[in-house]
Amino acid sequence: HITDISIIMSSDVASVGGGSMTSKSTLGMYSTRSAASRSRKRKQNKIINWPTIIRETFTNLFDLVGDWVYFFAIYSRHYVDGDADEEENNMLVDFENIILVLLFFCILSTFLTLWTIQTTALAACGRKSMCCNCTVPRLSLLGIVLEDLPQFVLTCYIDYNLVGSLSPAAVLNICSSLSALVVRLTS
Repeated sequence: HITDISIIMSSDVASVGGGSMTSKSTLGMYSTRSAASRSRKRKQNKIINWPTIIRETFTNLFDLVGDWVYFFAIYSRHYVDGDADEEENNMLVDFENIILVLLFFCILSTFLTLWTIQTTALAACGRKSMCCNCTVPRLSLLGIVLEDLPQFVLTCYIDYNLVGSLSPAAVLNICSSLSALVVRLTS
């Protein structure tokens, strides 16, 4: 027993004298102070942050609805009403190609929204994302770069060249994209 005490004392002296502040006992366990702090950290990680989950889910769904409402407004403007077929529009690209690009961004938005909601829910349960170990902030950045900014520019381009001002569906799309942008940048 005397050798155990001398080993403990020598390791404590060595750690105070010139090394790390955490000391190890003869069993290789950390001191009780660091074990208690690790236990508190584990308990904090298990707490589900409901406001964040609700905020992320609502923002993503609002952005998704805005994107699809705008797509259907442009689609019906071209195929149902026929307003986009007039010679007065200043579009440099064929309108049917623009509708396909809008459809692509809506599908991308749907995919990113479902992926973000799934990642947020799995993170609350202590699991990882479905692939690539993507976290919610990474998916938010991906949504900003790949979906929100191009959708914003495309919406402004279409409405200013087609109508000359923003339509109500365009305003909804821009507002939903801007609110998602603000929430994603601040989370």
